[in-house]
Amino acid sequence: MSGIYGSRGISIASGKGATVKDSEGREYLDFYCGSGAALFGHAHPVLKQALVEAAELPWTIGLGMGSAVRDSFKARLNDILPDRSVFYCNSGTEAIEAALKLATSLRPGKKKVLALRRAFHGRTIGALSLTFNPQYRKEWAHLLPPVQHVKPEELPGAVDADTAVVFVEPVQGEGGVHPLAPSLGEAITEACRTTGALLVSDEIQSGWGRCGALSASPLAGLEPDILCFAKGVAGGMPIGLMLWKKELGDFSASGHGSTYGGNPLSLAVANASLKLLDDEGYPEKARAGGEFFRTLLAEIDSPLISEIRGMGLLNGVELTVKAVPVVKRMQKMGVLALPAGPSVVRFLPPFPAGDADFLKAASVFAEALKEEGR
Repeated sequence: MSGIYGSRGISIASGKGATVKDSEGREYLDFYCGSGAALFGHAHPVLKQALVEAAELPWTIGLGMGSAVRDSFKARLNDILPDRSVFYCNSGTEAIEAALKLATSLRPGKKKVLALRRAFHGRTIGALSLTFNPQYRKEWAHLLPPVQHVKPEELPGAVDADTAVVFVEPVQGEGGVHPLAPSLGEAITEACRTTGALLVSDEIQSGWGRCGALSASPLAGLEPDILCFAKGVAGGMPIGLMLWKKELGDFSASGHGSTYGGNPLSLAVANASLKLLDDEGYPEKARAGGEFFRTLLAEIDSPLISEIRGMGLLNGVELTVKAVPVVKRMQKMGVLALPAGPSVVRFLPPFPAGDADFLKAASVFAEALKEEGR
């Protein structure tokens, strides 16, 4: 295996709900969840059953072929987000690539593409051009299409008649967990409406109920033309969705494609997950759980805490020290989290996490900070 990701020093062998066990039998509270992909926790019985049943059917079908499970999923999704076309793919980055191609094809002649500072939209060439972090971009800068990155508060004024598309995250995850202020989201939306620029909302980490609603965009004052979902949509199975308003048009013939996009296995699990959001009230639980967790974090008396930010189950704590050593200390104490930039510890708990889990995570985090401060 490539060493590109480094190593956390453990090998995960099993998991259930909000916990995992490593190959040596040690148990961890998982507030990492595969960078947020295990949104429904591990081995959710409903999702597992959907996968088992789907495994008896064809696992993949050819491009242009119909699918009953796809029709069922689209009908359920249309009840919540009506009048939108869907492009199915296999990851968040693929959804962003599709959105970039579609948006620029629908606005021919317009040259300007805008994204935010601190933005993260993926690491393939098109998506990487939208990602801000110079560390990710530097080796491939000569290949990247031109994108103008601006400060969030400057974005409405940067949208003009030559702007084809604007990319925004309702909550910047990788960039340090920065929720977009609703007033700013409204101003961005209005700027796009006035100029005819298309607005893309990247909800790959913030969407699918994690922040308190299926779509986090309205919570951030955004009314996007194009929506991108991935990560938790199928509970960790590879999937990406790009949705756009039907009135905008479509790709040209052969304008895009995906061999595995919309495969019956992933969509069967996604269909079950979409039903679970309603049956279990997960978005509402995410909102309440996130508020409870942030209250616990705010009670930690540590000079190392600079700011606490978040929405629903996407939360970050800005520190006055580097985040990675604190994350490593927490892992040794049985809680998995992850950094978001150099000084932010990010917490991505799954829906099944309960009050006891939030209490444990906050307690371990407080102890890790105490040790780091010695």
